[in-house]
Amino acid sequence: NRLSTVVILVTAGVIVGSRFGLLPGLTPISDILYMWVLVLGAFALVLGVVSVGWVHVGRVQRGEKEWAFSLVLLIGLLGVVVTGLLSPGGTTSPLMEWIFDALIAPGQASLFALTGLFVLAAAYRYLRLDRPEAVWILAGALLALLVQTPMTRVYAPPIVVALADWLLVWPIMAALRGVLLGGALAALFVALRLLVQGGRNGR
Repeated sequence: NRLSTVVILVTAGVIVGSRFGLLPGLTPISDILYMWVLVLGAFALVLGVVSVGWVHVGRVQRGEKEWAFSLVLLIGLLGVVVTGLLSPGGTTSPLMEWIFDALIAPGQASLFALTGLFVLAAAYRYLRLDRPEAVWILAGALLALLVQTPMTRVYAPPIVVALADWLLVWPIMAALRGVLLGGALAALFVALRLLVQGGRNGR
């Protein structure tokens, strides 16, 4: 565990430091490490696809509840893989572009829309409307959600669209970057803590 923690910490530190210009002398090493990270990421992706296929094949064979959805997933997965492998243009072939534009992109948009509605419902249940700050948060979230929807964006007044765009570009993006920075610092702190604890346990 300690060795894996050290390897991950050093690799991430070298790549991040080189990308930000803090370690210019380690750029060749950073490029090699980054290439290995991409290779491992591709291998993990293939392993994840195989794992998902294996789980759903088992569900179909055992006839578990909602096995039909697993069968649809397997058919779609197999169809996309076979199409990508047999098409002369690979991922840039017209058929693959049609699959992405007609199936994958609408599915992603639907899941994103459902996620937004679930988050809004959870925020309403958690914040309620008995506090002034809750009203402002829900109003801002609802405004951003409505303006980002094509159907309501067309009929929304220009000042409302401009206000929602300003909220997305400045306050919301600033908060998002703060969350990402805080998460990165927390991950670094946890890695350092595990490294120090591993060294103490080793002694």
